[in-house]
Amino acid sequence: MAAVLLITDRSIPLRDPRRFKNVLAVFPHADDETVHCGGSLARFAEAGARVTLLLLTGGERGNPEGTIDPALKAVRRRESEQAAAILGVARVIQEDLADGQLQRQTEAVASALSRRIAEVDPDLILSYDLAGFDGHEDHVVCSQALTELCRTQFPTVPLWYVALPARLLRLLVRVGQVADDSRVTQPRATPTHRLFIGSAIVPKIRAWSVYRSQRGSIGKGLGRLIPAWLPVSLLQFEYFADASPPHYPPPERKGQ
Repeated sequence: MAAVLLITDRSIPLRDPRRFKNVLAVFPHADDETVHCGGSLARFAEAGARVTLLLLTGGERGNPEGTIDPALKAVRRRESEQAAAILGVARVIQEDLADGQLQRQTEAVASALSRRIAEVDPDLILSYDLAGFDGHEDHVVCSQALTELCRTQFPTVPLWYVALPARLLRLLVRVGQVADDSRVTQPRATPTHRLFIGSAIVPKIRAWSVYRSQRGSIGKGLGRLIPAWLPVSLLQFEYFADASPPHYPPPERKGQ
C-alpha cells in the first residue's frame, strides 16, 4: 500500500473514460500500447467503447541488437493480436513502414495516419508526446506527424499523450527503466489528468506477458532483475496530457 501511495499523484485530476465511444491508439511498435496505456484501453473497452490499435511498423528491429529480423515481424504481429484480444481491442491495423526508419518516411507516416484517422473516425486519439516519451526517434516522428494532423485536419478530435507524473518518472529514471531528460530532445508532456485502472491492471499484465519477443527490450536497468508484472501491479492509474485545442503544443520553428 505504501508503494502505491508513493507512485500515485492524486493532485492530477481524474477523467471518466465512459464519455468516449470510439478510441484510436496510435503507436509505432507492437507493445507500445500495452506498456503505456494498456489498462486504459481495457477500461475504455469495458465501458463500451470500440477500441482500435494502429501500429505503424512491423517491429522487425525489435531485438536487443536493433538489427533487421524479417521473421520477427510475423511474431510481433501475432503477439499484438493476442494482446489486443486480452485488452478488448476490437481491431488492430498494421501498417508496414520500416522499423527504426520513420524519420526517413515522414510523408508516408503522415499519409498513413491521415487515411486511417479518417477511416476510423475516432472521438479520442492516444499516442506519444513530442518527446516520444523516451526519445526514441520512431516515437518522436509518430507524435510529430499525429500532432500536426490533429491540429490541421482533425481539430475536433481530442488528442491525449501518454505521460507520467514527476515522482514516478524520477523513480523510473533512477532504476534505469526510462532515459533521463538529458537524452530527450524535447520536454516530456506534463500530465493533465489520469484514468483509474483498477481491475484493468489484470488484462494489462496478461497482455504485457504476451510480448515474449520483447522481454529483453522492455526490462531495462534494474527492470531486468524483477518480473515486469510486479511494478506494473502497483499502478492504479494511467496518466495523460491533453494535447487538444487549446492545449496543442506550438508547431516547431523551421531551422531550429
